[in-house]
Amino acid sequence: TTEDIAADDASTTDDATPDEAARDRLAELNEEADLAADFVEGLLDILELPGDIEIEVDESQAFVNVVEVGSGLLIGRRGATLDALQELVRAATQRQIERRSHVRIDIEGYRQRQLEKMKDRCRDGIAQVRETGEPFRREPMDAYERKIMHDLVSRTGGVTSASEGTEPRRRVVVYVDDE
Repeated sequence: TTEDIAADDASTTDDATPDEAARDRLAELNEEADLAADFVEGLLDILELPGDIEIEVDESQAFVNVVEVGSGLLIGRRGATLDALQELVRAATQRQIERRSHVRIDIEGYRQRQLEKMKDRCRDGIAQVRETGEPFRREPMDAYERKIMHDLVSRTGGVTSASEGTEPRRRVVVYVDDE
């Protein structure tokens, strides 16, 4: 009947919606990454620094990594210059796309190395919580890093995590799971 065909068409549309949404999301992230890469390229030109740009996009975020810069100038002490660059790129990108930007900037893999160190400290903290039963408080970190830590804790049995504090001093705390 006509009603059955309409129902089948509606269910087909409903089934395609998540795929379409995922494609739209990836297209938005690709656009953000391209804008951010163009901005960083322009900055490298102004500073007369060498460097190649690598772009990687996953389902939740776009990553722009500058490689072969040959200088720590864009990283700064403890990543302070990189954090400032991240904020500058975020603001410039958001201004162009008129929505929240999900681009993460890295220089020579610095952020990735720091993230791996953070994960190692979090694993040590998880072991400490299991052994002592006392909460383990991580150093303050940005929202992306906190999400990575919460994901790591959630994949580990016997512990749970929560964020506490206010930006920019918000941190992850790991607790013994009471369940």
